[in-house]
Amino acid sequence: MKKITISTILAAAIMTTSVNAGSVGGFGGSLESTQWLRFGAETADRANAYTKQLQQYAMQIQQYQQQVQQYVNQFNSYKMMLQNIGQLPQQQWDQFSQSVIGLKQSLDFGKSLNFTASSYDADFKKMFPGFDKYLSDAKNGNSFEQEYKDLSASTNDTVNSALKSLGLRANDLQNDEAVMRQLQTLSSSASGQKAAIQAANEIALHQTHQLKKLEQTVIQQTRVQSQWILDQQKKEEMKQAAKEAYLSDYEKPSNTDDRPMP
Repeated sequence: MKKITISTILAAAIMTTSVNAGSVGGFGGSLESTQWLRFGAETADRANAYTKQLQQYAMQIQQYQQQVQQYVNQFNSYKMMLQNIGQLPQQQWDQFSQSVIGLKQSLDFGKSLNFTASSYDADFKKMFPGFDKYLSDAKNGNSFEQEYKDLSASTNDTVNSALKSLGLRANDLQNDEAVMRQLQTLSSSASGQKAAIQAANEIALHQTHQLKKLEQTVIQQTRVQSQWILDQQKKEEMKQAAKEAYLSDYEKPSNTDDRPMP
């Protein structure tokens, strides 16, 4: 375990969470030194794959941030075009519609990652008794699970508020074809186009901030959990070292045994 990096240890924990989701079967509800050794031995070979998966998640969040920012820039340019020409030509409107579908995918990604990360936080607490207090101390009583719920709630509120002017709700975005039909209906008038672009721009601006918060929360979550694992590992190694030192002294032959017979 000493040769395993922090990222590898964290990835190992995530792999164990995926395998034993919702249970502590792999650890029996305790953290004896033999179980920590088993934890490393069983997961080290597969940990690198999960480390790469974590890196991919981080890259995906960053990619979505860049993409959504491009949508914000695009929507602003369409607003300027509306002011100048009154109504977007069909080609530009089709491009706008495709961007809305891309924005919808960003919302779906954020929602999915919120749920996954929140579930992971809950599973981690079940797997490692005692982590609750450590997390509470590290975050002043807050929890990652609640932060992800707050992010989701904030996004839903913003989306519903932005779509209200269009006679839509967040749930209406579930179907791509339905979204495209609604956008096509709105394209028939300048006022409809303006309302759609305004709503999309409001959602996109909010999503740029939400994705940044999501990235920061995921990073903080991985750091706290990996640090806790390292702290527990260090405690168990110290116990094991003390035990080995005691046994070594106990088994050392007495000096009286070395004296020659009279």
